[in-house]
Amino acid sequence: MQYSLGKIAEFLQAELRGDADYSITSIAPLATAKAPQISFLGRVPGFVPSARQYLTTTQAGAVILTAKDAEDYTGNALLVENPYLSYAKLTNLFSLEPKAMLGIHANAAIGQNCQIPDSVSIGANCAIGNNVTIGENTVIEAGCAIGDGVTIGANCQFYPNVTIYYGIKIGAQVILHSGAVIGADGFGMANEAGRWCKIHQLGGVSIGNDVEIGANSCVDRGALEDTIIEDGVKLDNQIQIGHNARIGAHTIIAGCSAVAGSTTIGKHCILGGAVNVNGHINLADQVIITAASAVEKDITTPGVYSGGLAAQPQRKWLRIRSLIQQLDEIVSRPKKPETKK
Repeated sequence: MQYSLGKIAEFLQAELRGDADYSITSIAPLATAKAPQISFLGRVPGFVPSARQYLTTTQAGAVILTAKDAEDYTGNALLVENPYLSYAKLTNLFSLEPKAMLGIHANAAIGQNCQIPDSVSIGANCAIGNNVTIGENTVIEAGCAIGDGVTIGANCQFYPNVTIYYGIKIGAQVILHSGAVIGADGFGMANEAGRWCKIHQLGGVSIGNDVEIGANSCVDRGALEDTIIEDGVKLDNQIQIGHNARIGAHTIIAGCSAVAGSTTIGKHCILGGAVNVNGHINLADQVIITAASAVEKDITTPGVYSGGLAAQPQRKWLRIRSLIQQLDEIVSRPKKPETKK
């Protein structure tokens, strides 16, 4: 797999400075790239360190960078406004992911009254329920289970062992990674004399277009209405989305986070890893929650919010913890009367 710099520049709509016929075989970090490889100089979101120090020593065959940074570089260059975004787009050309064979595997079980175009791929040991509709060019890999009445859009990719419960609606260009569970019961219980009575979940899940849900993540079905994942949402691995939650368009949530039921998260939000969001609250559009924070009430104004304590050297943390444990006592102490000077 190799592409000329001219072809890559055309694909990225970048300004080429250098040899258009130079062949690129792969992508590599600036510090370790070799002659036939391409790299980039751009800030990775969420990370402060820069690779600028390697710009004068890199052995990369070409570098994607801004016109300003290119002033310090003499090799083949592709000039763009956002090098990190261009790198992301370029990975599409160099992806080594195998292509699925068209058609339905002999070991797949297909229910009645299903609508499955010839362009769909269904792998071994899949179980497809009754009255399922699948869009063109969708790939469902081995071991997936899809319940009755599910609707799936075109150009989706479901990796092995995805589970989709009955009555779920999924848009186009949706990626579900292995172990994802869509439409399990929401956690609803009523107490009767000390014992829990299950509330059967009568809603479903509605997933928009261009959504990606990571490995072992769960999106629960709604109690009465659907849980909604809007267009362009990206969920990392091991995320819990509770029943009747709504995740706004183009919001991204990092791994091990949990959103409790009946919570609405706005559009273009970013939640860091291990963020916990309480139930029945609302987050405005363009809210950023830093890692390991707990959100307990509404956030009505866009901005960056934090709620966790950063790791400290143990001895320092033990002193801080000791002070925290004494805060109530300190606040409760009678104030000494002020003496006149």
